[in-house]
Amino acid sequence: MAELIERLQEVITVERSQFILKDHDGDLDEPNDWPPPWEVAARLPNSWFEATLNWAILCSEEPWHDTEVTLELWDGPPLDDTESWHRSKVSSFYSSSGIVYLTELYGGEEPSLPLDLRRSASQWTIRASSRPGTGWSWPDELEPPRGIEEWRVQFWPPEGHDYDLSRIRRVQDSRWLDDGGSLPGGHPAQD
Repeated sequence: MAELIERLQEVITVERSQFILKDHDGDLDEPNDWPPPWEVAARLPNSWFEATLNWAILCSEEPWHDTEVTLELWDGPPLDDTESWHRSKVSSFYSSSGIVYLTELYGGEEPSLPLDLRRSASQWTIRASSRPGTGWSWPDELEPPRGIEEWRVQFWPPEGHDYDLSRIRRVQDSRWLDDGGSLPGGHPAQD
C-alpha cells in the first residue's frame, strides 16, 4: 500500500477560471519528447486539467475566487477515491528541479511552502481532483470569494512504488530558505 510522504495545503486565487502548478525551473525545452506549453494550452477549451514539462494548468468552474488546494506526494499510487470528488483526471508531469508550487495565472505572491518531490529530472503521475467547497463566503467585495471549491493534486512515481522516496532528503534550495535556514512559515529544512 502506498505511503503519503508529504501533504501541503495552500490557498490560491483563481483568475480567469485558472491557476497553475509550476516547477521552480520554469519553462524548458528538454527533454524534447514532451509537448510545449502552447500546445497543451490549446487543449484547454475541451479539458479542465492538462500537464506537461514543468507546468500544469487547472481550470475552475468559476472565474474568480480563492480556493484551497492540497498537494500530496506519495511513494506509489494512492488509493483511488475519485468517487468522492466531482471530477478527477490523471496525467503525466515532468519536473526538472523537483520543486513545484502553485501560482496564480498572472503571477502573484510566491507560495508559502513548495512541494519537494525529492527527485529532480523525473517524470511523475499526477492526479488533479476538484469538488464543491463549503459554500460561498464573500465578506469583502474587494477580495475574492472563498469556499466555492476545493482541489487536491497528487504526485507519485509512474513506475509504481518507490519505497526509498521517504528516505530521500529534501532539496536544499536557498531560494526557499530564510536567513535562519528554515522554510517560509518557520518550517525547519530537513537534513
